[in-house]
Amino acid sequence: MGAQPRPKKTSQEDRKLLKHILVAVLAGLCINVIISLLLDAEELSEALGRASPLLVLLPFTMIFFIFFIDSLRFKLIFYRFKIKISFRDSFFNNMLGYFFSSITPGSLGGQPFQVLNFSKLGIDAATASNVVFSRLLEGNIVQLAIIALFFHRGIRMMASLGKGAYILSAGMAATIFLTIVLTLGFLNPHLLGALALKLEKSRLGRGISRISRNPHWAEKLSAWSEDLGKGFKVLWKHNIFFMILDILGTTLTQIIWALSLYIPLALITATMPPFHDFLLAYCVCGLLSLFVPTPGASGSTEASYLLVMGTLTSNPAATLSAILVWRLGSYYLHILVGGIKYFTTRVPRSVYKKDKLGFLHRVRRRSPTREASSAEKLAHQDPGQKGAQPGQEGN
Repeated sequence: MGAQPRPKKTSQEDRKLLKHILVAVLAGLCINVIISLLLDAEELSEALGRASPLLVLLPFTMIFFIFFIDSLRFKLIFYRFKIKISFRDSFFNNMLGYFFSSITPGSLGGQPFQVLNFSKLGIDAATASNVVFSRLLEGNIVQLAIIALFFHRGIRMMASLGKGAYILSAGMAATIFLTIVLTLGFLNPHLLGALALKLEKSRLGRGISRISRNPHWAEKLSAWSEDLGKGFKVLWKHNIFFMILDILGTTLTQIIWALSLYIPLALITATMPPFHDFLLAYCVCGLLSLFVPTPGASGSTEASYLLVMGTLTSNPAATLSAILVWRLGSYYLHILVGGIKYFTTRVPRSVYKKDKLGFLHRVRRRSPTREASSAEKLAHQDPGQKGAQPGQEGN
């Protein structure tokens, strides 16, 4: 069953979404214009002239390859919960998850959308949360491993980075902090439920009740945290081999993400900084830029990468040109494509059902037109033929 067109929407929710897209683009445009004014205009223009449209399509295509890998990873991990997620649903989820990360402050909207999307399809919300947020934890584990492997190089880099050293050191600290917080959250999910129950009668709890329009939000969150803890045990205690495979997949996508900038940077600046130095700087700069409250870290990403990468290449103008090419292909074009996909695709509800073996899988639903056509054919059948099954007429 192919994706069905969504009816035109004029709801407040969609207008708000369009506003987020506009803010993300305008914020990036304004910040990049300000950065450009601080550099040599002639050098910047010359460097941009060396960037071909194919160089823009390179990061654009590489992000789609990441969606492909992440879709296979979802299939692998969901199967541990006896869920046969379809590749199409998995790819759509990854693609739109990135879209929502790109238009929300701090890139915080991607994971909640992914959980909501899986839940709408008929997959248990606690299971979807476990899979989605386990991936977030894996990303931080991989980034922490990269920092640990190249920490000595990072210390040497700080001596030559000038102001960029503050970004590199802050990024390292943020990576370590987030990894510890996420790990503790997964190891003790019941603490989240206990905290919610304590806050329920407080002023903050009453405020959450009004905003969520759910007076029993704390009880539901507590029950959800218990299910999250059970799912964590299913993944990390009983399926550790598959989680290691998934972490390897995370490592691969991190490297592809880094290469999507490294290749344009090397071609436009005509320099090739050591890849391990670049990978370390890429990971910590990317994480730190997420703390800036612009949608999708728009503009702040370009600024933070320029401070660090410009020192590595010793050519700030050409470095900014490479970063702009990279962001155009990996971010702004994906906002366009993701937005079109979101507004033209209707997500079906509750299409995942259990089979006789207990596996949850997508069921095909007949369209209303086909059902009406079948009913009409049945009405015109000879009474003696009604109820006959295909292949049984002669029995």
